Amino acid sequence: MRISWLRLSWVLLLSACATTPSSPPGGTEDPLHQVKRVRVAPEVELEVLDYGGKGPALVFLPGLGSTAHVFDVLAPEFTATHHVYAFTRRGFGASSWPATGYDSATLGHDVLAAMEGLGLAKATLAGHSLAGDELNWMGLNHPERVEGLIFLDATDNKGEIAAFLKPGPLPPLPFTVLDGQPSREAVTALLARDLGGPFPPHEIDHAYEFDAATGAYLRYHRQPEATEQAIRGSALPDYAKIQCPVLAISDEQAFAGWVEFLSQSEGVPADLRERARAFLPELRQHEAAQDALLRSLPNWKVVTLPGAGHYLWLTRQAEVVSAMRAFL
Repeated sequence: MRISWLRLSWVLLLSACATTPSSPPGGTEDPLHQVKRVRVAPEVELEVLDYGGKGPALVFLPGLGSTAHVFDVLAPEFTATHHVYAFTRRGFGASSWPATGYDSATLGHDVLAAMEGLGLAKATLAGHSLAGDELNWMGLNHPERVEGLIFLDATDNKGEIAAFLKPGPLPPLPFTVLDGQPSREAVTALLARDLGGPFPPHEIDHAYEFDAATGAYLRYHRQPEATEQAIRGSALPDYAKIQCPVLAISDEQAFAGWVEFLSQSEGVPADLRERARAFLPELRQHEAAQDALLRSLPNWKVVTLPGAGHYLWLTRQAEVVSAMRAFL
């Protein structure tokens, strides 16, 4: 089963966090980019990575649980033709950690406000996982600011999953437990094993916290309630109404695999197993219908990379770069 944004996000909910962002361990900046802070709301600033380059703007948006640094191995591939940026979502990494504002509309507006702060009249937006919600919001509400949209395994209907989860607490999922790992290197190795390739070094520095004395893993570096609020605040997408050019790259897996796991797991409450069993046929039907819809839309280009996993650019970078370059 895929390591989905939801799967990773449950891990985050199990980890205690500080209530305000602190400087990430290590103290060094990635030489690939300049780091900026852009105000998007009263007392809310986003960390912006400016990778440089010349040409139209290309903005990367990370999935839930990641920071902008997760694109350090992908973003530089496009600086020859674009001025490339990446934004860290509120509540994560070095961005501000407000108590609220993690619904799809607010997160989408943060993207718009960050573009305003950078003086970007238009941009192509490339978003991973949860960032599909922000891409959808921008495409529907501010099409005049969007050159194109690139969904990096990000077209799953998270709004439908949010509705399924609404009656109760978030259920457990299979995941790699980071608690108790003795070092940064151990965490890096576990993530690489499950995601198909190593995270960029500065993603480890900015997304996780380690004990200064022992080096042991402590916690994820994010606002404590941000993950659950973002999951529950996901809106239903309306992809058919997006008019700009769209590229969608996926690994051909979806949430049905996770719901199937819930329907069979003895580790979840019986009522949740029953709800999952009842929901699974409907979800599979909806996923098939959505895939057919996206492939039928004239402004959409759908590319599937079977077996690539959720972090496509870690496992199949050359194919992802090729598809994006052709689209751009």
